[in-house]
Amino acid sequence: MSHLFGTRSGKRLWARRALLLTLCLSMAMSAGCSRYTVRFLYPKEQNTNFFNDRPALALFVAEPVDLRPSSERRGKGRFLTLRFPADDKLDMPASQIVQRALMQDLLQTRVASLVSNPDNADYVVSTKLTSMTTKLSRPAGAWFFPVAAGLAAGMIAGASTDFSHGFKWGLAGAFLGTFIPAPANTEATVEVMLELRDRATDEIVWSTTCEGTYAKRIRLGLTAREDKKISEEFLPKALKRANACAVGQLYSFFQEQDPTVGR
Repeated sequence: MSHLFGTRSGKRLWARRALLLTLCLSMAMSAGCSRYTVRFLYPKEQNTNFFNDRPALALFVAEPVDLRPSSERRGKGRFLTLRFPADDKLDMPASQIVQRALMQDLLQTRVASLVSNPDNADYVVSTKLTSMTTKLSRPAGAWFFPVAAGLAAGMIAGASTDFSHGFKWGLAGAFLGTFIPAPANTEATVEVMLELRDRATDEIVWSTTCEGTYAKRIRLGLTAREDKKISEEFLPKALKRANACAVGQLYSFFQEQDPTVGR
Protein backbone atom coordinates (compact mmCIF):
# COMPACT_ATOMS: atom_id res chain seq x y z
CA MET A 1 0.00 0.00 0.00
CA SER A 2 2.78 2.45 0.87
CA HIS A 3 4.55 1.52 -2.39
CA LEU A 4 1.40 2.18 -4.39
CA PHE A 5 0.80 5.49 -2.65
CA GLY A 6 4.42 6.54 -3.25
CA THR A 7 4.23 6.25 -7.04
CA ARG A 8 2.85 8.93 -9.31
CA SER A 9 0.07 6.66 -10.56
CA GLY A 10 -0.72 5.68 -6.97
CA LYS A 11 -1.02 9.32 -5.93
CA ARG A 12 -3.39 9.99 -8.82
CA LEU A 13 -5.50 7.02 -7.80
CA TRP A 14 -5.74 8.24 -4.23
CA ALA A 15 -6.51 11.79 -5.40
CA ARG A 16 -9.42 10.47 -7.46
CA ARG A 17 -10.64 8.44 -4.51
CA ALA A 18 -10.43 11.46 -2.22
CA LEU A 19 -12.39 13.58 -4.66
CA LEU A 20 -15.00 10.86 -5.08
CA LEU A 21 -15.33 10.43 -1.30
CA THR A 22 -15.76 14.16 -0.66
CA LEU A 23 -18.36 14.44 -3.43
CA CYS A 24 -20.28 11.51 -1.97
CA LEU A 25 -20.16 13.10 1.49
CA SER A 26 -21.40 16.40 0.07
CA MET A 27 -24.31 14.73 -1.73
CA ALA A 28 -25.26 12.76 1.38
CA MET A 29 -25.24 15.91 3.53
CA SER A 30 -27.32 17.84 1.00
CA ALA A 31 -29.89 15.07 0.80
CA GLY A 32 -30.08 14.74 4.58
CA CYS A 33 -30.53 18.45 5.29
CA SER A 34 -33.55 18.69 2.99
CA ARG A 35 -35.56 16.12 4.94
CA TYR A 36 -36.55 17.48 8.34
CA THR A 37 -39.52 18.88 10.23
CA VAL A 38 -39.24 21.81 12.64
CA ARG A 39 -41.14 21.27 15.89
CA PHE A 40 -42.04 24.67 17.29
CA LEU A 41 -41.44 24.16 21.02
CA TYR A 42 -42.79 27.44 22.37
CA PRO A 43 -41.74 28.20 25.99
CA LYS A 44 -44.50 27.21 28.39
CA GLU A 45 -44.78 27.97 32.08
CA GLN A 46 -47.95 26.17 33.10
CA ASN A 47 -50.68 23.92 31.74
CA THR A 48 -54.13 25.43 31.38
CA ASN A 49 -57.24 25.21 29.23
CA PHE A 50 -57.37 27.62 26.31
CA PHE A 51 -61.05 28.49 26.74
CA ASN A 52 -63.09 29.76 29.66
CA ASP A 53 -66.89 29.48 29.40
CA ARG A 54 -67.62 32.28 31.88
CA PRO A 55 -64.90 34.93 31.60
CA ALA A 56 -64.80 38.31 33.33
CA LEU A 57 -63.38 39.90 30.18
CA ALA A 58 -63.90 37.77 27.10
CA LEU A 59 -61.40 37.83 24.27
CA PHE A 60 -61.50 35.98 20.96
CA VAL A 61 -58.17 35.51 19.15
CA ALA A 62 -58.65 35.08 15.41
CA GLU A 63 -56.16 33.08 13.35
CA PRO A 64 -53.55 35.48 11.98
CA VAL A 65 -53.43 36.55 8.35
CA ASP A 66 -50.08 35.45 6.90
CA LEU A 67 -48.49 38.34 4.97
CA ARG A 68 -44.88 37.12 4.90
CA PRO A 69 -42.89 37.55 1.66
CA SER A 70 -42.22 34.55 -0.56
CA SER A 71 -38.53 34.52 0.40
CA GLU A 72 -39.57 33.57 3.94
CA ARG A 73 -42.26 31.11 2.92
CA ARG A 74 -40.00 29.14 0.58
CA GLY A 75 -36.61 29.60 2.21
CA LYS A 76 -33.80 31.16 0.21
CA GLY A 77 -30.06 31.10 -0.33
CA ARG A 78 -27.21 28.61 -0.42
CA PHE A 79 -23.85 29.95 0.72
CA LEU A 80 -23.40 33.50 2.04
CA THR A 81 -26.99 34.24 3.14
CA LEU A 82 -29.64 31.66 4.03
CA ARG A 83 -33.28 32.06 5.08
CA PHE A 84 -35.11 29.12 6.63
CA PRO A 85 -37.20 27.16 7.40
CA ALA A 86 -39.55 26.95 4.43
CA ASP A 87 -43.23 26.54 5.26
CA ASP A 88 -43.23 22.88 4.24
CA LYS A 89 -40.66 22.19 6.99
CA LEU A 90 -42.91 23.47 9.83
CA ASP A 91 -44.95 20.95 11.81
CA MET A 92 -48.00 23.24 11.49
CA PRO A 93 -48.88 26.40 9.50
CA ALA A 94 -47.08 29.54 10.69
CA SER A 95 -50.39 31.31 11.34
CA GLN A 96 -51.47 28.56 13.75
CA ILE A 97 -48.11 28.65 15.53
CA VAL A 98 -48.48 32.40 16.13
CA GLN A 99 -52.12 32.07 17.21
CA ARG A 100 -51.42 29.32 19.76
CA ALA A 101 -48.41 31.17 21.16
CA LEU A 102 -50.39 34.39 21.62
CA MET A 103 -53.26 32.54 23.31
CA GLN A 104 -50.83 30.84 25.67
CA ASP A 105 -49.21 34.13 26.67
CA LEU A 106 -52.56 35.88 27.15
CA LEU A 107 -53.68 33.15 29.53
CA GLN A 108 -50.44 32.94 31.47
CA THR A 109 -50.37 36.69 32.03
CA ARG A 110 -54.12 36.67 32.87
CA VAL A 111 -54.76 39.64 30.62
CA ALA A 112 -58.14 38.21 29.68
CA SER A 113 -60.08 34.99 29.39
CA LEU A 114 -60.42 33.43 25.97
CA VAL A 115 -63.57 32.21 24.27
CA SER A 116 -63.88 29.93 21.26
CA ASN A 117 -66.90 31.78 19.82
CA PRO A 118 -66.43 35.43 18.75
CA ASP A 119 -70.13 36.10 19.46
CA ASN A 120 -69.40 35.59 23.17
CA ALA A 121 -66.43 37.95 23.22
CA ASP A 122 -66.11 41.54 24.42
CA TYR A 123 -63.16 42.10 22.08
CA VAL A 124 -61.69 40.39 19.04
CA VAL A 125 -57.92 40.30 18.42
CA SER A 126 -56.94 40.26 14.74
CA THR A 127 -53.31 39.56 13.91
CA LYS A 128 -51.21 39.95 10.78
CA LEU A 129 -47.98 37.99 10.56
CA THR A 130 -45.52 40.03 8.48
CA SER A 131 -42.28 38.18 9.25
CA MET A 132 -41.16 34.88 10.77
CA THR A 133 -37.79 33.66 9.57
CA THR A 134 -34.26 32.74 10.53
CA LYS A 135 -31.40 34.39 8.64
CA LEU A 136 -27.87 33.01 8.62
CA SER A 137 -25.13 35.21 7.11
CA ARG A 138 -21.54 34.20 6.55
CA PRO A 139 -19.02 37.01 5.94
CA ALA A 140 -17.23 36.61 2.61
CA GLY A 141 -13.94 36.39 4.50
CA ALA A 142 -15.20 33.36 6.39
CA TRP A 143 -14.71 31.33 3.23
CA PHE A 144 -11.12 32.35 2.66
CA PHE A 145 -9.18 30.81 5.55
CA PRO A 146 -10.78 27.31 5.65
CA VAL A 147 -10.60 26.93 1.87
CA ALA A 148 -7.06 28.35 1.66
CA ALA A 149 -5.89 26.11 4.49
CA GLY A 150 -7.41 23.06 2.84
CA LEU A 151 -5.95 23.99 -0.53
CA ALA A 152 -2.46 24.42 0.91
CA ALA A 153 -2.63 21.18 2.89
CA GLY A 154 -3.85 19.29 -0.15
CA MET A 155 -1.11 20.62 -2.43
CA ILE A 156 1.55 19.79 0.15
CA ALA A 157 0.18 16.28 0.57
CA GLY A 158 0.15 15.77 -3.19
CA ALA A 159 3.43 17.53 -3.87
CA SER A 160 5.23 16.17 -6.92
CA THR A 161 6.90 17.36 -10.09
CA ASP A 162 3.50 17.12 -11.78
CA PHE A 163 1.72 20.42 -11.05
CA SER A 164 -1.69 19.14 -12.21
CA HIS A 165 -1.43 16.23 -9.78
CA GLY A 166 -0.72 18.57 -6.85
CA PHE A 167 -3.50 20.86 -7.96
CA LYS A 168 -6.02 17.99 -7.83
CA TRP A 169 -4.97 17.21 -4.30
CA GLY A 170 -5.29 20.91 -3.52
CA LEU A 171 -8.86 20.98 -4.81
CA ALA A 172 -9.71 17.99 -2.64
CA GLY A 173 -8.16 19.73 0.36
CA ALA A 174 -10.02 22.97 -0.40
CA PHE A 175 -13.31 21.09 -0.45
CA LEU A 176 -12.53 19.39 2.86
CA GLY A 177 -11.72 22.85 4.22
CA THR A 178 -15.35 23.84 3.80
CA PHE A 179 -16.17 21.45 6.66
CA ILE A 180 -14.04 23.50 9.08
CA PRO A 181 -16.32 25.56 11.42
CA ALA A 182 -16.38 29.26 10.52
CA PRO A 183 -18.23 32.27 12.02
CA ALA A 184 -21.86 32.78 11.00
CA ASN A 185 -24.19 35.56 12.14
CA THR A 186 -27.60 34.07 12.90
CA GLU A 187 -30.80 35.96 13.71
CA ALA A 188 -34.44 34.97 14.03
CA THR A 189 -37.11 37.64 13.50
CA VAL A 190 -40.85 37.59 14.14
CA GLU A 191 -43.03 40.63 13.44
CA VAL A 192 -46.75 40.82 14.12
CA MET A 193 -49.40 43.52 13.77
CA LEU A 194 -52.32 43.36 16.21
CA GLU A 195 -55.70 45.07 16.17
CA LEU A 196 -58.30 44.98 18.91
CA ARG A 197 -61.92 45.43 17.88
CA ASP A 198 -64.90 46.08 20.06
CA ARG A 199 -67.21 43.24 19.05
CA ALA A 200 -70.38 45.25 19.63
CA THR A 201 -69.34 48.18 17.39
CA ASP A 202 -66.65 46.51 15.24
CA GLU A 203 -64.53 49.60 15.96
CA ILE A 204 -60.74 49.31 16.21
CA VAL A 205 -59.93 50.51 19.74
CA TRP A 206 -56.26 49.54 19.92
CA SER A 207 -53.46 48.46 17.58
CA THR A 208 -49.72 47.84 17.67
CA THR A 209 -46.81 46.38 15.71
CA CYS A 210 -44.24 44.34 17.59
CA GLU A 211 -41.00 42.74 16.46
CA GLY A 212 -39.04 40.13 18.36
CA THR A 213 -35.48 39.14 17.50
CA TYR A 214 -33.01 36.63 18.84
CA ALA A 215 -29.46 36.80 17.48
CA LYS A 216 -26.25 34.95 18.16
CA ARG A 217 -22.94 34.35 16.38
CA ILE A 218 -22.26 30.67 15.91
CA ARG A 219 -19.52 28.59 14.29
CA LEU A 220 -20.61 26.32 11.50
CA GLY A 221 -18.94 24.50 8.62
CA LEU A 222 -19.32 26.32 5.31
CA THR A 223 -21.19 23.37 3.80
CA ALA A 224 -23.14 22.49 6.98
CA ARG A 225 -26.90 23.01 7.15
CA GLU A 226 -28.28 22.84 10.68
CA ASP A 227 -31.60 24.47 9.74
CA LYS A 228 -33.73 22.31 12.04
CA LYS A 229 -31.55 22.78 15.13
CA ILE A 230 -31.18 26.53 14.63
CA SER A 231 -34.87 27.09 13.85
CA GLU A 232 -36.05 25.21 16.93
CA GLU A 233 -33.72 27.22 19.17
CA PHE A 234 -34.05 30.71 17.67
CA LEU A 235 -37.63 31.14 16.38
CA PRO A 236 -39.55 30.40 19.63
CA LYS A 237 -37.41 32.93 21.49
CA ALA A 238 -38.01 35.60 18.83
CA LEU A 239 -41.77 34.96 18.93
CA LYS A 240 -41.75 35.10 22.72
CA ARG A 241 -40.20 38.57 22.59
CA ALA A 242 -42.69 39.80 20.00
CA ASN A 243 -45.58 38.53 22.12
CA ALA A 244 -44.13 40.08 25.28
CA CYS A 245 -44.25 43.44 23.52
CA ALA A 246 -47.83 42.93 22.27
CA VAL A 247 -49.30 41.44 25.46
CA GLY A 248 -47.68 44.12 27.61
CA GLN A 249 -49.24 46.90 25.55
CA LEU A 250 -52.62 45.16 25.49
CA TYR A 251 -52.51 44.78 29.26
CA SER A 252 -51.81 48.50 29.64
CA PHE A 253 -54.81 49.30 27.40
CA PHE A 254 -57.16 47.12 29.46
CA GLN A 255 -55.81 48.63 32.68
CA GLU A 256 -56.69 52.10 31.38
CA GLN A 257 -60.23 50.94 30.64
CA ASP A 258 -60.67 49.05 33.92
CA PRO A 259 -57.93 49.01 36.62
CA THR A 260 -59.26 45.73 38.03
CA VAL A 261 -58.53 43.78 34.83
CA GLY A 262 -55.86 41.12 35.28
CA ARG A 263 -55.96 41.21 39.09
